[in-house]
Amino acid sequence: MHDSGTSAPTVSSGIVVVGAGLAGPVAAIYLARRFGRVTVLERQSDPRHIPAGQGRSLMVILSERGWRVLRELGLEQAVRRICAPLTARCGHLPDGSTVVTTYSRDGAPIWAVERHRLHRLLLDAAEAHPGVRLHFERPVLAVDPQAPALLVGEGTAERWIPCQHVLGCDGVHSMVRGALVDQGAQEHVSTLELAYQEVVLDLPSCDRGLMHYWPAGDALFGAFPLVSAPRFAGSVFFRRKGPRPSYAAAAGGRALAQQFTEVFPGLAAGIPDLEEQLATKPVSAVRLTRCDRWALGGTAVLVGDSCHAMAPFMGQGMNCAFEDVRTLVGCLDREQDWERAFAAYERIRKSDGDAIADISYQHYRTMSRLPDPSHEAEEAITRRLVAAMPDHFVPLYERCAFSEESYSSALAEERRLRELARRIFSRHGSAAADLPDSQLRACVSVT
Repeated sequence: MHDSGTSAPTVSSGIVVVGAGLAGPVAAIYLARRFGRVTVLERQSDPRHIPAGQGRSLMVILSERGWRVLRELGLEQAVRRICAPLTARCGHLPDGSTVVTTYSRDGAPIWAVERHRLHRLLLDAAEAHPGVRLHFERPVLAVDPQAPALLVGEGTAERWIPCQHVLGCDGVHSMVRGALVDQGAQEHVSTLELAYQEVVLDLPSCDRGLMHYWPAGDALFGAFPLVSAPRFAGSVFFRRKGPRPSYAAAAGGRALAQQFTEVFPGLAAGIPDLEEQLATKPVSAVRLTRCDRWALGGTAVLVGDSCHAMAPFMGQGMNCAFEDVRTLVGCLDREQDWERAFAAYERIRKSDGDAIADISYQHYRTMSRLPDPSHEAEEAITRRLVAAMPDHFVPLYERCAFSEESYSSALAEERRLRELARRIFSRHGSAAADLPDSQLRACVSVT
């Protein structure tokens, strides 16, 4: 059952999920299965009544962590039908060459899905659950964790609604996180130096089984195949400030189109409505969030972007949020006490949230970086180590996307691998990439 602003939540709402984005419905279903009634409050209108393409980025990525959650909710097959499998990313370099990087060594794919289609499916599933009540156009204006209660807007009116437990799935500008900050938590909210716009385009020569990207040093264009149309959904990333290429250096669609054409001439030639798209599509900032506390007693807890909003370049934001929910529910199952469960969840997940945020930002540097001889030499050594000792070294992307290994462990192992590659390079120079496997293994045992 849902409403779009005509009815109000009941006087006492027990468990409340604040935010009905992608993680909110998932949390509501998990919790309703265990505890009965769950109320979901969402500031915005019901997205199922809004034309597609008017919200956040067109595409999101599903990998193993997300699929695990969808399987547990019985939604895997329904979601598979609206996804496109991608086995690798293809970099289109300025000199006209391409470089293809597989996502996993055994050729397993990640899955691209249109955000609005997945969002609608999750909302429908939550609405169909007898314990879940969705309320749209119900902004949470304040959180009183002592009562506990929520101040909820209802049109031009507002009122306090008592509750017992609150899950903050309400994103970067989380009101639930604000309540933790009022109680002494330390938050850090910032904006990435990049902003982006969506561009839908035809790429007839590009393999639809791959993600495609065009690095330009200070800019980046990435594109995923749409499932609902024989086109691609692209995102152009420019700096927000500074000289060209940047959004500050271009005002309006024409100036943006000229700048786009300067940086990506081959792409621009194939987008006849480029100027119109750039003039009408919103410029979206990339918000980053960290918070040193994710829980307040047994009353309030944070999930997803409310506590670890990250750069989008690893495709792990949604998967991480889904895993947050699953971890939280697992803690509730084990502890049988909300306060102990919230504390255990924070202890388990906070380091992982920080780690995947670091990994995601670094992945942008990897994708946007233009060829550099010294960097390429170290990369070659890293690839050789992984190939020579596959049971010992696993690529970072594979650890994040194709396993449920903790993000913090994956980051620690990647740093160890990179440090080893730097030591080998400093000892053998560029010749290290051509060392026999046996000698590389010896370098590992020595270090």
